[in-house]
Amino acid sequence: MHSIDLIMTLTGGLAGALIFGYLTQRVGLSPIVGYLLAGVAVGPNTPGFVADTHLAEQLAEVGVILLMFGVGLQFHVEELLAVKWIAVPGAIAQSAAATALGALVDNVTNGDGVAVVDHPLARFVAGHRTSELTFVMRAASAAGGPFGMVVLTLATGLLLGIVWRSWAPAAVLGTTAAGTIGLTIVFKAALAQPRPPLAQAVAAADGYGFPSGHAAAAAAVCGAAAWLCNARMRSWRARTGIWAAAAVLTALVGISRVYLGVHWATDVIGGWIFGLLWLAVVVSAWAAFAQFQRQRARQAPPSPRRPGW
Repeated sequence: MHSIDLIMTLTGGLAGALIFGYLTQRVGLSPIVGYLLAGVAVGPNTPGFVADTHLAEQLAEVGVILLMFGVGLQFHVEELLAVKWIAVPGAIAQSAAATALGALVDNVTNGDGVAVVDHPLARFVAGHRTSELTFVMRAASAAGGPFGMVVLTLATGLLLGIVWRSWAPAAVLGTTAAGTIGLTIVFKAALAQPRPPLAQAVAAADGYGFPSGHAAAAAAVCGAAAWLCNARMRSWRARTGIWAAAAVLTALVGISRVYLGVHWATDVIGGWIFGLLWLAVVVSAWAAFAQFQRQRARQAPPSPRRPGW
């Protein structure tokens, strides 16, 4: 029986990857998008064939090992040196964010360090709420929620896509938003840190608290949108204004979650750091990919001219 499950899981997974990979390639997207869709199609959350989850997880680990082995075979020092001005700052930013996030997780789980301000700050905020400020904070929280981030992602991606005449902005923003949401859910489930007592909250919330999904999404998506908008701007005033607007919106979203009583301060700080970490990963990867593409285009031999031209 176990061998039949293995055969069915392999057959269903590979067939789904072939079909969805082909379809996404036909519409001009990366086959990786099709592979991801295939994984969803054979998973337990969609009707039809359902692969064995335990076997699929084991096969996925083997697949990651083979993938990394394949990446190692394609590695060239010359290619790394070609993107050193992207790889090095990106690695530094990611290392710094990961270190800060690790230290914060240690404080939160042990209840010391920065985490000691959570309860006093929550009591202070609860005692200084006003109806006008509550209205503003609810609006800021809604802007950083799933609907607000989806609207920002779609609007910015489509607008920049039209200006650039490229799907790149939509791809970057979509990867940023989807990755932030998915990884935050996993992170929350792994740490299982409770929210503040919701009896004193002025907004609805459920699930675990750390890190704040609203704060993480705001930091990542607003940062990605600002980075893309600045990519082709020459005016330093416009660039500064866009980065300032992104920072203000990110700050307001995080502060609103503490004000409304649905997150501790450390939840929001952790969300900001986590969002910036994922933003650094996406920006570094995309910038390196674009640099590779430009380098290959310069090294490609010129197309032969037709006779008589």
